Amino acid sequence: MPRPPSSLIPSPPSSPSLEQADRAVRTSAAGRRTGRFTAWSIRHRRLVLAAAALVVAAALWMLSFGIVTATPAEQLVGDSARARQTVSAVNFGAPGHQDAPTEHIVVSARTDRLDPTLVPGLVSELTATYTGLEGVAGLGPPVPGQDGRSVVLPVQLRAAARDSQGATTGGLPTPDQVVEPIQRATDAFAASHPQYVVGQFGPGSVRAQVNSSLGADFRRAELVSIPITLVILLIAFGAVVAAGIPLLLGLGSVAVALGLTALISARVVAVDQNAQSLILLIGLAVGVDYALFVLRRAREERAAGAGVRAAVTRAGATAGRAVVISGLTVMVAMSGMLVAGGLFASLAIGTLLVIGVAVLGSATVLPALMAVLGDRVEWLRMPWRRRRPEQPAEPTGDTGAAQDSGWGRLAGMVSAHPVRWALAAGLALAALAAPARGMSTGLGGVETLPADMLVVQAYRQLQAAVPADGTALTLVVQAPTEAKAQVAQALTVIGPVADRLDHVAGVDPAPRQSSDGTVSVLRLGVDLDSSSAALPGVVDRVRADVVPAVQRSLAEVPSVSVYVGGDAESTDLAAWMDSRLPWVAGFVLALTFLVMLVSFGSPSLALATVALNALSVGAAYGVMTAVFQGAWAEHLLGFTSTGTIAAWLPLLMFVVLFGLSMDYHVFVLSRVREAYDEGLDPRTAVRVGVARSAGVVTSAAAVMVAVFAVFGTLSMIEMKQLGVGLAVAVLLDATVVRGVLLPAVLTLLGRRAHTGPAWVPRLHH
Repeated sequence: MPRPPSSLIPSPPSSPSLEQADRAVRTSAAGRRTGRFTAWSIRHRRLVLAAAALVVAAALWMLSFGIVTATPAEQLVGDSARARQTVSAVNFGAPGHQDAPTEHIVVSARTDRLDPTLVPGLVSELTATYTGLEGVAGLGPPVPGQDGRSVVLPVQLRAAARDSQGATTGGLPTPDQVVEPIQRATDAFAASHPQYVVGQFGPGSVRAQVNSSLGADFRRAELVSIPITLVILLIAFGAVVAAGIPLLLGLGSVAVALGLTALISARVVAVDQNAQSLILLIGLAVGVDYALFVLRRAREERAAGAGVRAAVTRAGATAGRAVVISGLTVMVAMSGMLVAGGLFASLAIGTLLVIGVAVLGSATVLPALMAVLGDRVEWLRMPWRRRRPEQPAEPTGDTGAAQDSGWGRLAGMVSAHPVRWALAAGLALAALAAPARGMSTGLGGVETLPADMLVVQAYRQLQAAVPADGTALTLVVQAPTEAKAQVAQALTVIGPVADRLDHVAGVDPAPRQSSDGTVSVLRLGVDLDSSSAALPGVVDRVRADVVPAVQRSLAEVPSVSVYVGGDAESTDLAAWMDSRLPWVAGFVLALTFLVMLVSFGSPSLALATVALNALSVGAAYGVMTAVFQGAWAEHLLGFTSTGTIAAWLPLLMFVVLFGLSMDYHVFVLSRVREAYDEGLDPRTAVRVGVARSAGVVTSAAAVMVAVFAVFGTLSMIEMKQLGVGLAVAVLLDATVVRGVLLPAVLTLLGRRAHTGPAWVPRLHH
């Protein structure tokens, strides 16, 4: 069938009306549900669009109140969480004492040594700078640096750290809420003393700068990803209006999901601080993709001669159905985070919301908008589109144009020798996955922040000046008040035992005790960063050797509890995250199998889907491990390797990748199934289905890769790992997996990919 000269085909007099199209959909096997829903949205298009505008406006209003994020203490688990709760429940003194939240001002000579004759004057100037400053409760004694080139001034804050419930003791503000005037004074002191390197490090400055950096990253991701997405859509559609529609749907989905998340975080449960970035990351990708699937199909139907409403209705019955199945499968995968619990449950809230909103928008708002615009969707066309009109959808039996495309020819070669191609692609992905066997996970501290961040530079200064103020474990003992002298004696005696352990750099000479004497804390300095792969071993040794020794010393004291806290918090949380992955993986694999079985009716196809997606995720793990656990890519991507992968990433990436890969998988399978239902043999149906879906899959993958790659340029190493891992995974999934492995597997399955036992409930019939 010759192609019409343009996709802007006027509706012929004989074009089916909306009612005729709706009847056709109701009697078709594929579209009687989604098609009727699309037809309803078209009939009530003004109501749908008005309701959508109100929902977005309400979401933006809710978002204006901000998203309440969980405190680190709320996310802790295990023994170290009990240590934090025990310490937070008691008072160690009033503001201004030695245990108040403290900012350390570090002044270092730019030369090798600090001139001793200048130290008294320097100390006097420092003391005068911070005395009486707003937010300052008191100053500690200046400490000469062990490196011989520094002076450290402790500045105690009139603040309190949050407790395990996120509240502050005595109604005091948190350190980050009072640190701004102190930071301004530090900046002014540095400007007036260029001969020195001046830094400030403490809980307030760290949290304030991390929050500022995350906010700047989020804004940069928005500003960069949106234009890139628009450019890709312009190339894909060749018209400004058509390109703007998927972007509008994607941004609308993100806005609504963020507003709902803000409401839930304020009324129900606080969410993880990464939830906002994840909603943008996932929402923009799937929102654009889902709209792209439906809009491209509507343009194909329109180019084939269908009227506007009939084309939109048919797109809803075919591509819209694929979007619903894909969205359901993605949500099933994301719900695995609810199984994990903890901080993953709060991350799941935003991702489930944004995917659900994107599916609903593609099923209702998009058809209504396309019906209102009609052929105006092709306005502001790019010059090359005037020479390259839209390829119409091929009718039954017309497969030549599809097979002549690049992807069609590749699918033809794959289906001619499926075993050979499957082995080659499978071995390539297995090779990429191989480094994942050496993946080491961890949760770092300041050392994982960007090296050019001021607090990181100050931290390195402080480490050089006072090494004992680095990583530390804490022994926390809770006992009756009358036993406080025995506890102090036991902890003092146990110090030398702990000091003999590998990597324990020093032990405080005496424990700190709470005002009521019920809680004692002994600090054990460790010569490792908190992200070090060796730290969990040190924690295990302390719990195996030191804790039992303390318990034996206090055997006669009733109701004694001994915990290990401090930087053990990161090792406990990382271990918990690692332990949740097998359970979540099993849950996602099982539910994905069931969804695919019910959606397509073939057990063989459902099993192949699970295997292909698992192989794709494994390859992404391997690439991420190879890039970030070594140092070879540091200058290329602008990071400093810690030798570990963020412990929350493997589980998060598993559910995200398993879900997102279903977008392409379901769309390709739907087009293959359509070709098979048209009467083509299984081998030809594979070639035609892959070719017909190639354009939209390529465009959708380009959008996702671009959005994820933007996150790979952000400053936080965890965001870099997430962005690079997802970008590589989607690229592999849309090319090697969907372009080679899936056609090979479908060819090998033959009719088994389209049929199954009678007991399977089949939504496709």
